[in-house]
Amino acid sequence: MSFLSIYHLELMENFKFYVNHFAQVYENRKENEMIVLQAFFNFLKLMKLAQSPGDIINLFNSTLEEIDGVTMPVEETLNIKNGLNYAQFLEAILRIAYWKSENEGIAYKQAIEGIF
Repeated sequence: MSFLSIYHLELMENFKFYVNHFAQVYENRKENEMIVLQAFFNFLKLMKLAQSPGDIINLFNSTLEEIDGVTMPVEETLNIKNGLNYAQFLEAILRIAYWKSENEGIAYKQAIEGIF
């Protein structure tokens, strides 16, 4: 996690961009701001972590399904209550890096650097 601190401002700006596009459930608590899964999917495409909907589904089935509170039925990807808060957003990035390091045979730190 300390390695992500280098990219914290950039990640927070990306997260806030998506937060501002959706009505929040807990508007008075900044730590509870969330993004919908569709926004996270867009982030994955922009960061070139997924090229197609199939890639996103594979990521969810292999590593992201373990994130607490997130389910993957297609009809729920625009439900803010099925979204990601900032901690889950960071956890998802770390899980993707871990998955990439295992599947591509590279070091974990190198996988995180490759994302950015």
